[in-house]
Amino acid sequence: MQFYGINLVFLFFLVACSSSQNSVIQGFPSRFYLDVSKDILETLDGNTFVAHVKGVNPIFGRALKIKARGLQVESVSETNASKVSTAFRQWHQFRQILKESKTVEIRNLERSSEGFAVWADVYIDGRFLGDFR
Repeated sequence: MQFYGINLVFLFFLVACSSSQNSVIQGFPSRFYLDVSKDILETLDGNTFVAHVKGVNPIFGRALKIKARGLQVESVSETNASKVSTAFRQWHQFRQILKESKTVEIRNLERSSEGFAVWADVYIDGRFLGDFR
């Protein structure tokens, strides 16, 4: 009798695990459209902004730090005054491009190896942002 009870528990566990796998696997879109007036929260530097991204895996949180792939920018923390000036100019230009855009689309999100951010292909009004500069 005990043998049947153990087999019944094992069979129940096996069925529960196999059926729960199918319900847990979930696809997330590879493209996300941002409402410029509501979703873009702030611009951090010449290639990084923070945005609400609806439909992304909840483990990332609601507001994502997004780094635009294809943009090479100077760091504001440089000691060279010329590079710092360039960094601020790049940040201002990036902020204006985002602010004046009608549509912002992010594609191909990839976790960054440095800090908690994601790299993404950013499209402004249908044009790849890396082609702007």
